[in-house]
Amino acid sequence: LLQIGSIADSWADLYPSIHWHSDALAPSRRLLTEPERHRVRQASYRYWLYSLAYHNASYTRYQRLQPPIVRSRAALLRGWSSRELADLLDFQSILRAVLEMYVCPSNGTIICRHKERYGDNSMPVVINQLVGYGPQQSKHYNFHHLNNDGRVMQLQSEESWQGWGDDVSHYYVIEDMLKLHPGQVMQLYNFIVNGSGKLGALEVGQMGGNHKVAVEAFVVGLGEWFDNNGETLAETIRLVLTERGEETEMVDGVGSIVAEGGD
Repeated sequence: LLQIGSIADSWADLYPSIHWHSDALAPSRRLLTEPERHRVRQASYRYWLYSLAYHNASYTRYQRLQPPIVRSRAALLRGWSSRELADLLDFQSILRAVLEMYVCPSNGTIICRHKERYGDNSMPVVINQLVGYGPQQSKHYNFHHLNNDGRVMQLQSEESWQGWGDDVSHYYVIEDMLKLHPGQVMQLYNFIVNGSGKLGALEVGQMGGNHKVAVEAFVVGLGEWFDNNGETLAETIRLVLTERGEETEMVDGVGSIVAEGGD
């Protein structure tokens, strides 16, 4: 319980830099108030509970729409207010942003980072498409830098320069990854960004900075049920809000926790 509480505190610490990440929002960045930190921690606990209950090997992609399972998921969420459900969606948006920016960046994100660092013409990025999960069987994309003579060069950089697909395939990667509970996402974030901790048997530095291989190995260790089986929390929240007569298209949850006037 102490570890879960510590991880929830870490999410409260990280929330401002992720929520106000863009240059346009940076001037608004601030520390959270204590009531806001409480709401982040509460959302973290509840997201963790939902993930343990419904994002596991007992619920494959073929079972997710079965009426008894949908009713079971909705029953858990009906005990929370609409504001608390919006906070859950807000918290999920933070997890999504961490996954998209740091853990599983898209091809486009990697190319943008490459251009920011090296410009348009130096050290071109080459995409190799493989098949399947795993270090030797990536179902997404690998990025390598080439020397002028075409040989793969060793990068001395904090970047792994490996993307997780174009916009469409990347979307489904993130939907899969959102099944992870907050502790797992924080573990991945710390491993990649802070260079701390380990992923299963992998320790920092063992993969030579190849973060994608490390993340794929972590995912493979979760079992076959994880692949191509997106998260179900967001759709279940919208189901419950619809039952309450809420305008679900107006409730995306983003910024709910720090909305002006939030208690």
